[in-house]
Amino acid sequence: MGFLFSGIFWGIVVVLLGLSIILNVVAGVKIPFFRIFFGLLLIYWGVSLLIGARFHRSGTAVFSDADIKATAAGKQDVIFGRAAVDLSGIVLKPGANRYEVNTVFGASVIKLDRTMPVKVAASAAFAGVKLPDGGSVAFGESGWRSPGLKEDSTYLLVKTDVVFGATEVVLK
Repeated sequence: MGFLFSGIFWGIVVVLLGLSIILNVVAGVKIPFFRIFFGLLLIYWGVSLLIGARFHRSGTAVFSDADIKATAAGKQDVIFGRAAVDLSGIVLKPGANRYEVNTVFGASVIKLDRTMPVKVAASAAFAGVKLPDGGSVAFGESGWRSPGLKEDSTYLLVKTDVVFGATEVVLK
């Protein structure tokens, strides 16, 4: 999947697009560039899935399922997949400890320790985010704070951005 986001790949795409425009203007040759590109992209993904490529690297779940047990601040991206992110075992350092979970066209569950001081900041666009207090957001921003949280002390800040997906924040 890294190849699809590389400069080489997109450079080739732009060059081919330019060539197809020139051929259309100069010689009247019409090449259905976007249809060919989309077809090749689907073939690439299909072959990768058939040979066992899981599109999974540390911090990212693309076209796959992931169960993450975090022990330190960090980041998790879920794209066209599912992830259960257990943050109950994070060892907090002094101050705000930030963990970010981004979900695009996927689903994620964020598990928190009910005794840990936590602040959740949720942002959604055409999505659904359920918070521990029963609140939710489908478009816009919302938040939740654990009882007794003091922002001048040590706590976990969970930032979640969801686009065309679903995230649920639960207490263990």
